[in-house]
Amino acid sequence: MAATRSDVFPVTWITEHLGVGAAPMSHAALDSLRRQGVRAILNLCQEFTDLHEIESAAGFEVYHLPIADEEAPDLAELEKALAWLDEATYLGRKVYIHCRHGIGRTGTVLNAYLLRRGLGHLLAWRKLLGLRSQPANFRQWRAVRRYGSTARRLTLRQPTLEHRFQVDMRPFFADYARLLEQAAEEAAQSGTDGECGKTHARCCETPPRLTLAEAVRVNAGLGAALSSEARARAIGRATERRQGGGPCPLLENGACAAFDLRPLSCRVHDLPEARRRALWDQTLAPALLKLSREVYQALSGQFMPEGFPDFGMADVVTGRYVQAFFDWQRTHADTAAAAGGDNG
Repeated sequence: MAATRSDVFPVTWITEHLGVGAAPMSHAALDSLRRQGVRAILNLCQEFTDLHEIESAAGFEVYHLPIADEEAPDLAELEKALAWLDEATYLGRKVYIHCRHGIGRTGTVLNAYLLRRGLGHLLAWRKLLGLRSQPANFRQWRAVRRYGSTARRLTLRQPTLEHRFQVDMRPFFADYARLLEQAAEEAAQSGTDGECGKTHARCCETPPRLTLAEAVRVNAGLGAALSSEARARAIGRATERRQGGGPCPLLENGACAAFDLRPLSCRVHDLPEARRRALWDQTLAPALLKLSREVYQALSGQFMPEGFPDFGMADVVTGRYVQAFFDWQRTHADTAAAAGGDNG
């Protein structure tokens, strides 16, 4: 967890994807964070009213939780910030948490995050040993204790700070790829080109809804499939259409911007209706449900609850589908804890 000293701006890395430190007060500092892989920032400064806007304008995804110096966060607002932090790290973004000096406020939020990840007070204290980033006064320590007494653990797995990076998704992606091959074979046998999204955009007019397995696969591939500019445009369209509907956010200039990532419903769109319905109902839908159950169990350590939702393409493009995953995980962890008693 030593700070990086070879770069312009020091970061103390708690995990591979979570760093803490002082406020970046120059464009050189922001450039250094970017070179170190940081893509998202949790800004805790109340005194720098424009810094979060500067960070955002520099291309970072920013969550601003303003806390006065020497003070502790409101617990409800803290919970929202930690939910955002979970989404960001789960999606593979390196996140940097800072206040002015990277000490009290940063340590308070970091300590709460350790509790949220299920480490408990003793393990959290050990994790913070030797760090500058620690609660610095009674108010901040009391906030941590209060949060720890009310926080819901995100997972029934052994407590950990890591997310999906412990899970090798390649076997699940390989199974999904075989479903794509089956859809392509059906398209070829039916005499259709199977190229909705390239030769026409009829399937793009109504965005598909994706199972968990497809949502994880499509979202994971967007970073490689799209340039940063194209991804930003897609996220912008997704944010707008999440509220008001409209065509698929990946539709750009009459074609799919991520053609090779099209979900199964797009690939079988051109099949004759009877054949498409039979293929979907008898083969693809059951296979996707089975694969989604396996993905859920691999990521959470729990069986996927009945009625688990599918996701709109807008939420898959922006990554907001992850929050639904966490919400269901928390809800059913609470249900299991209530049924079995508090063992922690």
